[in-house]
Amino acid sequence: MKRYLAKISLVLLVLLLLAIPATAVEEEFTYTVDLQKSYQEMEGFGGSIAWYENFLTAHPNKEELYDIIFKDLGLDILRFQNWYGKRTQVAQYEEEIVREAERSLGHPLKILITSWTPLKRLKSNDNLEDGGTLIKENGEYAYDEFASYWHNSLLAYERAGIKADYISIQNEPDYEADWNCCLFAPTETDELAGYDKALEAVYEKLQQEMADPPLLVGPETIGIGYLEFYKYLEEINTDHIYAIAHHLYRGGEHSRPDSFNYSLRQLNEKYPDKPKFQTEFERGENGFNTAWLIHNSLVEGNINAYLYWDLIWNNGGLVFLENAYFKTQWRTEKGYYKTDEYYALQHYSKFIGEGYTRVEISGTNNKLKLSAFISPAEDELVIVGLNTLLVEKDIKLNIPGFTYSSSEVYSSVFPGEEKRFHDEGPLSADNTISIPAYSVVTVRLID
Repeated sequence: MKRYLAKISLVLLVLLLLAIPATAVEEEFTYTVDLQKSYQEMEGFGGSIAWYENFLTAHPNKEELYDIIFKDLGLDILRFQNWYGKRTQVAQYEEEIVREAERSLGHPLKILITSWTPLKRLKSNDNLEDGGTLIKENGEYAYDEFASYWHNSLLAYERAGIKADYISIQNEPDYEADWNCCLFAPTETDELAGYDKALEAVYEKLQQEMADPPLLVGPETIGIGYLEFYKYLEEINTDHIYAIAHHLYRGGEHSRPDSFNYSLRQLNEKYPDKPKFQTEFERGENGFNTAWLIHNSLVEGNINAYLYWDLIWNNGGLVFLENAYFKTQWRTEKGYYKTDEYYALQHYSKFIGEGYTRVEISGTNNKLKLSAFISPAEDELVIVGLNTLLVEKDIKLNIPGFTYSSSEVYSSVFPGEEKRFHDEGPLSADNTISIPAYSVVTVRLID
């Protein structure tokens, strides 16, 4: 009798499970795009070549490297270090890099020039490295000379064929490094020059002396979400900067991308109408976390531009670049390889460019992270999805008001070496995509 009742109970349990409406699961993983609800307009994606520029220009495989770095990534912004007065030729390598980048892309590239340090003679320690601040002359910090340094820098770069679209007067003014650096306090102290006065001096100089001065971005602090960061913004005239620029070495833990969300939201809430640029970060720990942090920056922080720290490096970067001068010591056949972080950025940068606008995309499972972007002509829609779950999930896309004639789907699975920006062909007829665990998928829909 007990065995008979147990069988009945098992049958009832199975029938109960089967009775759960299939639509409940389907609705949970349906994501709807709302083209009428828009957020930030993108200035684009980019990265830095601020060191080891000669490793690229001297590389025997540089022709294919230029296409890998620029065309294949679809970059919009390139960040350089201001080398004026520190080299015999200011754009010794940058002139070629910009020329080849624009050839590869087929269109102009926006340039951000950042100063890691002013000239030695303008430093309090007479050293490009190891901290220091602006010198004092007759008891006053040399703000006017600092502004002239910037003006002369831009003229020298223009003579070399490079016109800056943006400048940042100081990289990480709040961090004392043993490489090129210069410290600025939010406002002047006895020990440190004030970032506010330095910015104002540069702004006034460029407005007076240049017919078409570059846009200023700043303060390019080491991170966000701490009091000192906001002091820099509170002290400056924010009308004189085009965008708030920052890094992400503070404000969260790189191994936990969601830990940045509060700081990202806070910055957006305090400055909702000011463009925001993330201009340097690399510690994504792996490709998937890098994509996750890019997603959070875009969706939680409404940032308008995301720049990865180093496009090329001899110990990491988006492209691991071996020393061009010591080919006999190469560990790879071609002297370079693409890192997982390269593919993470590619999922966003390849098709989402300047002028694209982020639009609403919503579903019910917060472990599946999606973002959507419409082109300026509204004839292309790009959707990027991340699956932070341990299992593969199917997602159905609901896109009312947008029809498309062709589609492309690309996927990367992290970690491992199975797929990296792999062409999966067109989107299925029912708009369903499968996203494996710890993977990123980009869907491109073209009208």
